[in-house]
Amino acid sequence: MPQLNWSTFASQAFWLIVCFCALWAMLAYWVMPKLADVIEQRKRKIVDYVQKADAFNTAAKNSLDKYNEALSTARAQAEKQLSDGRIEIKKQLEMTNRKMTAQLNKKIADNEFLLASEKKETLLQIEDISKDLAYSILQKLGFTKITHQDLMQISLKDKDNG
Repeated sequence: MPQLNWSTFASQAFWLIVCFCALWAMLAYWVMPKLADVIEQRKRKIVDYVQKADAFNTAAKNSLDKYNEALSTARAQAEKQLSDGRIEIKKQLEMTNRKMTAQLNKKIADNEFLLASEKKETLLQIEDISKDLAYSILQKLGFTKITHQDLMQISLKDKDNG
């Protein structure tokens, strides 16, 4: 085996050191700086993306806060309008109720007056019919001496006593 030959061992060690140094120099001066630049660019992009994401997150939070504020304002306005509407409807109902109550009370009073006057008329008619009936009954029973005038005086006396 030629690798284990001691006579070529020094030249193999020399070329090993030369190739190692050449590869190390190429890696150190060309490859590593480019890799470092790529890594640095990636770090900058990542930082930039994180900053943009933070900016979008902040903008989204601001938008959400504005939305919630607008929503709460709209709710407050809606509740106020509902409350005002309820109050207005309540006032209208009370006013309508008062008007209807007044109309009903007036109609009740008018009807009570009509009933009282009709009752009075009916009672007078009943009294007249009763007097005529009593006169007819007395005439049929043979009390011919009693006149209508006598019955009227008797009923007037009863009214005065009662």
